[in-house]
Amino acid sequence: MEIFGDYRGYVSRVEELLTEHEIDSGEFKQCDTLCYECDTNERYEDVKMALVRSAKLLSERETNGRLVSIIEVDPPLEAGDWQISYIELLQPKPTRENIDGIDCVFFVTKASVREFYERHSDIPFEAKGLANEHHPYIELKGDDVAIKFHDMNFGEVVDFERALEEK
Repeated sequence: MEIFGDYRGYVSRVEELLTEHEIDSGEFKQCDTLCYECDTNERYEDVKMALVRSAKLLSERETNGRLVSIIEVDPPLEAGDWQISYIELLQPKPTRENIDGIDCVFFVTKASVREFYERHSDIPFEAKGLANEHHPYIELKGDDVAIKFHDMNFGEVVDFERALEEK
């Protein structure tokens, strides 16, 4: 999708970062999500409207002072050996300077994210996301890319959050 610029190149650099840290792609079920941050609220609305013309808006909710949409794309975006089924679209965060571009990609780990984190204890992950009770994740940053690792794809996360709300 043209909206995301060179997302294939971004995923290629992500794969280089995985190789640099000796993380095998066999440890993942999938690369499920491309996270795209908008620099203005108007841009967020424009991108969301463009996406929902051909994709399914699964969820839009306020998180940490900004709207976050989860959008399922069909067919998935193809990048390298991966088929990326979800877009996490972010409104600008009011507390910092924002980019207009890809913020990160998410990989679904085969083991729990905590087991994955422990297995790779020598890697400098940012682990504050482990405090997220319902959707724990860890992050690895490179020079111009970021990877978040979690153990549920975003379709499952949305379903889980809906089930919690219904209780």
